[in-house]
Amino acid sequence: MTNLPPSPYHPADSAPQNAPQNPPAYGAAPDAGQGQSPYGYPGPATGAPGAPTPNRGKPGLAALVLGIASVVTAFIPIVNFLSFLLGIVGIICGIVGLRRAQPERRQAVWGTVLSAVSIALAALMIVVYTFGFISYVGSELDKSYNNDSSSSEVATPPPAESLALGTPIELIDLAGQPAYEATLSASVLNANDQVLAVASNTEPPAGMKWAMVTVDVTALSSVHVSPAMDVAVGYVTSNGYEFSPLDLYALAPEPRIELLTDLAEGESGTGNVVIAIPDDNSLGGYWTLSYTYDDDVTDPFYFAVE
Repeated sequence: MTNLPPSPYHPADSAPQNAPQNPPAYGAAPDAGQGQSPYGYPGPATGAPGAPTPNRGKPGLAALVLGIASVVTAFIPIVNFLSFLLGIVGIICGIVGLRRAQPERRQAVWGTVLSAVSIALAALMIVVYTFGFISYVGSELDKSYNNDSSSSEVATPPPAESLALGTPIELIDLAGQPAYEATLSASVLNANDQVLAVASNTEPPAGMKWAMVTVDVTALSSVHVSPAMDVAVGYVTSNGYEFSPLDLYALAPEPRIELLTDLAEGESGTGNVVIAIPDDNSLGGYWTLSYTYDDDVTDPFYFAVE
């Protein structure tokens, strides 16, 4: 029998040696272990279970950044109010980040701690700065006050005449009617010990001292019976600056003039008055005594201080 050449149309003889396998049927699962989708396209990367995705570290990192920023701003005056907002947002991000895997969890822990610390620091620094500012303003006002009071410029002309302590005078009310007979009977230019012996009193400002004078009054009418309201006591320095008990209040040792609120006509009373005066120019000054009603004051009587 004659051998015939292979037919080009014979499937067995014409199939290429590396022909691909038949594709899987529609809807069939790909062959396990191949790592490819049907028809040769690469499948999605599954990764190891629990591995972080690209966005999983953001809450922890945000908490860390906010915590650092809030701690820094806590020390800056006025700006430290912003530290409260940054700290709260940082804590929220930190709580979210704490549910993530490592290393994001470590960032969230540090961010949460720093945010909480920044809130406490901001509150503390606000209190410190506020009291510091108040103290600074107060000290500057004291310096200005003391500089003005120790100036050689005359603020009020010295009186044409003055009275000796113990000289009685008649205080006339705003209508021209006699109100009180009064005098200043005793004067202590440095009464710090007596004034500070009263429990509620404090030290005078730097460059100042407590001075005390005793007022003796007698009511001359049934209308004017309250020396505590009607009698004004002041002090004028040797260079003309005036000081009042209302400038810096302190309780005088008893008897106090504040207690003379109910005198009958012809009845007398005694009360002490305390005034803060400058240390350096108190000698040669004057105590003043006048009648007052609301904001109106009669011309004062001057009592010389030796």
